Amino acid sequence: MIIPSIIAAVIVLGAIAAALHERKLWNNGICAEYNEPWVHFDNDSQGGRGYKCRDRSIWISWPVDRKRVALARGRNS
Repeated sequence: MIIPSIIAAVIVLGAIAAALHERKLWNNGICAEYNEPWVHFDNDSQGGRGYKCRDRSIWISWPVDRKRVALARGRNS
């Protein structure tokens, strides 16, 4: 019974760590290196969103960019 609990805890902690890492990269929509806004350039087949800033790019799969996504959906309606 202890092994499944440990496995579940590792999975949950891994998901939390991934979301926190993406939040740090997202930096409220501002590229930390150039202090410019991230610009959306693509979506992958799994729902991830690609953003670029000069020569940097990031892929976001957790909803840390939900305000930007909501604004974009409102413009496309």
